Amino acid sequence: MTRNEKFRDLLKKPPFVCMGAHDAVTAMLAEQAGAPAIYVSGFVASAIVAGKPDVGLLSQTEMFDHIRRICRVTKVPVFADADTGYGGVLDAQRTIQLWEEAGASVLHLEDQAVPKKCGHFAGKQLVSKEEMQQKLRAMLDARTDPNFFVVARTDAIAVTGLSDALDRLEAYAATGVDGLYADAPESVDQMREIVRRLKPLGKPILFNMVRSGKSPYLSLKEVHDIGFDYALCPVEPMLAMHKAVKEMMETFMREGCSTNAIADRLTPFEEFNRFVGLDRITEHESRYAK
Repeated sequence: MTRNEKFRDLLKKPPFVCMGAHDAVTAMLAEQAGAPAIYVSGFVASAIVAGKPDVGLLSQTEMFDHIRRICRVTKVPVFADADTGYGGVLDAQRTIQLWEEAGASVLHLEDQAVPKKCGHFAGKQLVSKEEMQQKLRAMLDARTDPNFFVVARTDAIAVTGLSDALDRLEAYAATGVDGLYADAPESVDQMREIVRRLKPLGKPILFNMVRSGKSPYLSLKEVHDIGFDYALCPVEPMLAMHKAVKEMMETFMREGCSTNAIADRLTPFEEFNRFVGLDRITEHESRYAK
């Protein structure tokens, strides 16, 4: 079974979560922890690759390289943010081709205008419903594997309201996309209305469980009980890394630059080398070095 087929198979037995990974190490940790799929966030990529906020500064090819590095080290399906498709219909087509080449199995395309912003930032603007439909049709025509999963995302809730967001997703569903995603609902009541309107379309509905302050903080079971099929946990590993490394470095500097002060915060060197496969690599190399 290919990774693309594995992702579609996961949707036959919901719920499940796509765990965020911001580099090769966190992708390996996510798989080791039992995550059935991995999510590569544009918000996270902007921070990790460029040290910048998610305001549309990361290029298509920078994101492609970032996704490819993560896909190389894991066997589970990778769901990769495609932002606005990085331009017009031809750019959207190139995006899905690159994401497939990188090894991703899923993407979502959003209906924001350029420059886009994180879905939980203020000041977003939207393209027309018709322009988004054109991009989605172009993407679907350009994919090489019909099992590659395309999700239509709307950011309209915070811009034009829930009703317009749902009207948009109904129109996007008509293009033949595989899944639907209304980002940043602000209450359980809004979540229930999303499910009520979209369930009859027969397409899996995605929830973003990010701890941003916009959407309710719910467990995967609670999300599924409302009617969502799967969820993203997109930025939490990066935020955990930021907090842990920040505190480690501050302690190190404060305590006279001594590693003794931070020893209890560190994975042992030997354990980390086992994690990244030093033993396997050494054994493999020895077959050719004798």
